[in-house]
Amino acid sequence: MHSLLLIPDISGFTRFVNEIEIEHGRHIVSELLESIIDADDLGLTVAEIEGDAILFYLKDAVPSVARVTELAERMFVRFHTQLKLYESRRICHCGACSSSQSLSLKIVAHSGPIEFIQVKEFLKPYGPDMIFVHRLLKNSVPDNEYLLVTEQMADQDPSNAETTLPSWVAFQKGSDSYDEIGEIQYRFAVMTDLHDRVPVPEHVEDFERMPNPIAIDVFVDRSVSESYELISNLEVRLDWTNGVDQMNYESDRVNRTGTRHQCVIRGDLLDFETISADYGPNKLVYGERLINPPIVKDLALFTVLEAEGSGTRIRREFHYHKKPFPASLLTPLFRIFARKQITKGLNGFREYVNRLSLATDHRW
Repeated sequence: MHSLLLIPDISGFTRFVNEIEIEHGRHIVSELLESIIDADDLGLTVAEIEGDAILFYLKDAVPSVARVTELAERMFVRFHTQLKLYESRRICHCGACSSSQSLSLKIVAHSGPIEFIQVKEFLKPYGPDMIFVHRLLKNSVPDNEYLLVTEQMADQDPSNAETTLPSWVAFQKGSDSYDEIGEIQYRFAVMTDLHDRVPVPEHVEDFERMPNPIAIDVFVDRSVSESYELISNLEVRLDWTNGVDQMNYESDRVNRTGTRHQCVIRGDLLDFETISADYGPNKLVYGERLINPPIVKDLALFTVLEAEGSGTRIRREFHYHKKPFPASLLTPLFRIFARKQITKGLNGFREYVNRLSLATDHRW
């Protein structure tokens, strides 16, 4: 009995140059791989996650070529939908995040008899055809995004007629020779036209800023990019924020517009959503909106970063909208409280940056 072997493979990431970019790249690839797995409607089994690729198999069954092309379309559209969504809500400017749109997807499909080996609790497909499908990831197809189907698989399809294929499929013949294997013949279809089927993400409305926000600014001896990463990275938030007992957030996701997190303060839960805003050129902006704030109607905190010499000028602004009378009577008290909170937060961040600098100096 023959089985289907299918490998969607992500490519296009440039080499990362620092630890932060590696971490972000890892999270982005994880989300993209999940989108590919979620697109499966054939009941495939994930045999292995291989870096930026997934090895699927369907034991003792080989769907028609037309059915595999439909699956390839679903995977391609889900993959690029996730990329578009991330780009539209991206707040990070590191190499991994800013280059994510250069990622591409190719899919290799093959069929053949497979065996399985048991390694403790893991069941792994095994056999010569496993070698074939992996070697085909390196081929002479002149495009970056395509579906490749081996002739061995196509020859087993009794319904293999051009009229059964989706309209975007225009198979071309190809072959490559490999050491110890010989020539493998295949057909491939470029998937570039499927970009037209990727939906445009919904627009996120900007928070309406007020003309006279509560604002404080400080200088820190850290570059703009480093300061921005420390402020927007939820993993280090408790290292410089006083008064917060606990933070709840998705640690396997890169922070972006729409990301939700919770702060636990003296037993109370406060829900925040990441937002952004345009403050003009040469400025980085990170924002958070408090969901269902007390006292005021809407509340957002924007942190605006701008280079100043070798360091960064950081300005934090509280923007809010008043509630109707009589709740508006508490607005003056709220402004006093908010100014104290901004001052405390900025001082905590400056002290944190100084501690990091001292730790770096001691290592040297």
